[in-house]
Amino acid sequence: MAELPEISKFAKQMNETFKGKKIASLEVVQEKCINVPVKEFSDRITNAEIFGARYKGKWMIIHLKNGENILISVGMGGDILYYEDPAKASEKYQIKVSFSDDTGFTIKYWWFGKFLICDDNSLDNEPNTGKIGMDPFDDDFTYEYFRSLFKGKGQVKAFILDQKNIGGIGNMYAHDIFFKAKIHPQKKIADMTEENSRALYDSIISVLRYSESKGAFSYEGDIFGEKGAFTIDDLLAGYREGKPCPECGSPIVQIKTGGTSSFICEKCQML
Repeated sequence: MAELPEISKFAKQMNETFKGKKIASLEVVQEKCINVPVKEFSDRITNAEIFGARYKGKWMIIHLKNGENILISVGMGGDILYYEDPAKASEKYQIKVSFSDDTGFTIKYWWFGKFLICDDNSLDNEPNTGKIGMDPFDDDFTYEYFRSLFKGKGQVKAFILDQKNIGGIGNMYAHDIFFKAKIHPQKKIADMTEENSRALYDSIISVLRYSESKGAFSYEGDIFGEKGAFTIDDLLAGYREGKPCPECGSPIVQIKTGGTSSFICEKCQML
């Protein structure tokens, strides 16, 4: 699943490439991806000019000058591909948006995804994106802000994966985030010390920024079809079951953590 490094890259490219273009048509192959009938969706965006694009959590938001917004989630993964020549557009897709200059983009979802419309007046309260918390790439995501979030009695991994608390973090990067912080993912929030909190904050920033610096994870291409340079070999603990811990040499193990699995070193991340 695309997470913060991937989604922020998608949104930046969309903003730079789509801004100023006018939407000529919409084609929807899989109607369960959208939230209104195809004709209504098409009527609301056709001839509208794109004002810009940004991300929020794991969502991309394309703002239109007519007061509408297109919200895109790739779900478990997907290919969002820009084309400059209609003849070279991807032949397999669930969504196709054509611009008036004969460019456009297609979306092919690997498993499931969403392509929604929402007007400006409803955007702040949109069920999927309205309550997403600040993400670690935001300048205001300081340690003081992060520390102020810790409330409740649950486990710390469930806390940071909750998009209402922190936007953009998913299970893929969480393994290394907890490994670098030397914190067991099942540690209780109530037991988090100041030292733990600082280590976790620093690890979140470090892990996500490192992936960003390498162009995000290689399993998903960008809107131009180019793959990122962050690979499975860059992971320290994630998906490395049975491999030696890079810190102490103990084997990395896989454990169940609520509805997810976690890869940890039981010696370096004692509960």
